Amino acid sequence: MGEVVSGFGGVSGDSGDVDIDQLLSGFDDFRSAVARSAQQMAIETTDAWSKNDLVHVWVNARGVVVQVEFDDTLLADATGTQAGAAVVEAAQLAAAKMRARTDSFQAGLWQQVSQFGVPPLTDVAEFKDLQPEVPLSAPDSRERHAAAAALDTQATDGFANHDPQDWRLTIRD
Repeated sequence: MGEVVSGFGGVSGDSGDVDIDQLLSGFDDFRSAVARSAQQMAIETTDAWSKNDLVHVWVNARGVVVQVEFDDTLLADATGTQAGAAVVEAAQLAAAKMRARTDSFQAGLWQQVSQFGVPPLTDVAEFKDLQPEVPLSAPDSRERHAAAAALDTQATDGFANHDPQDWRLTIRD
């Protein structure tokens, strides 16, 4: 029933004939399984405590804080600055845990996708700079200013006809 294409190797590991209907059916099953897995991953949360046990934070699959709890006893003795730092610390720890879970999930998916001969986008050189490392530092930190300066340098070095009306990255409180 299915059309057979000759010379389409790599899908099943050999260079023999491939049944297109079987390939499409397998891909459809895979796509459905990925969709279910992605939906399950989307409802996941993870948590972390600040090192001083003042704050307990939960984040969703995107690393967004969804719940914060304070230890009332420790909070009574904490300053606003200490409480804020504890929230940031716990949120970053929880987000890092979630990122590790997400990376593991995506690695498993890409391993399955590789059977179709498709490399992960992170392995394609042209796409590496589309997922830059996001700093966890405060808005006016040296780290962010250094990154902004590097971008400005790249922009002026990379384009001979630089238009001064182009967007410039500015970091403000």
